Amino acid sequence: MKIAALQLSTQALSNARLDYYLRICEQKNVRLVALGEYVLNNFFTELKVMPIDLIKEQSKVKLQALKEYSAKYNLCIVAPIVLIEKNEPIKTCVVANNGKIKYINQQVFMPYSHWNEEEYFKNKKDKIKLQTFKCDNFKIGVLFGFEIHFDEFFKKANELDLLIIPTANTYNSNARWCELIKMRAFLNNINILRINRIGVSEVNELEWNFYGNSFLCNAYGDIIQELSNAEEVLISDIVKPNDAAKFWKFKEVRNEINKRLL
Repeated sequence: MKIAALQLSTQALSNARLDYYLRICEQKNVRLVALGEYVLNNFFTELKVMPIDLIKEQSKVKLQALKEYSAKYNLCIVAPIVLIEKNEPIKTCVVANNGKIKYINQQVFMPYSHWNEEEYFKNKKDKIKLQTFKCDNFKIGVLFGFEIHFDEFFKKANELDLLIIPTANTYNSNARWCELIKMRAFLNNINILRINRIGVSEVNELEWNFYGNSFLCNAYGDIIQELSNAEEVLISDIVKPNDAAKFWKFKEVRNEINKRLL
């Protein structure tokens, strides 16, 4: 399957730029397209001072566009978005495929004083699980950036063909993110697509630069394609990771370990 990552900054209310890139994806026979965090909406520290009605309108316009473009261009589009439910912000990821919509809500949030999504977003605290969907014959999972740090999401990750990680990474963290994702991909023998946003947001009178460097990591833990820090598109073919799983046999060994655990 041919997949793409759109490495963008927060988009204007107009959908012209999104349409432009999705048309390119259609022309390149891409089937699945993914976007980073806070591309369809402003960064969360900016959302905190925006009127709820403005956020609602922003998301409504983007959501309608995703429905239309997924049908028009025969694309499965995976994109984080902020919805307003009962006047409260909910952080979710929309999977738009042939005009139909599925939502994958974020389950674990950053609790830090400088980046406190846990306090701002009002997602329900349901039981934790790795949420998945099907695109053609591929089984695909979605985790928000912060969630990849926790082993609890990876108990059944080796059943996936592809894991999508939308992020909004900043500071000098790219080397750490590369090692973390390479490790997750290798130990579970799955493809992982990490899509990081670009752009600048002012937080507490400081500029936070989101550096991009989106990449595709294969099931052997190798980064096979990577973008720079500019507005770019990554397009690549992926295959089911059966060969890597058969070679390393981690799943079989893990099942045996689980039988022997006290």
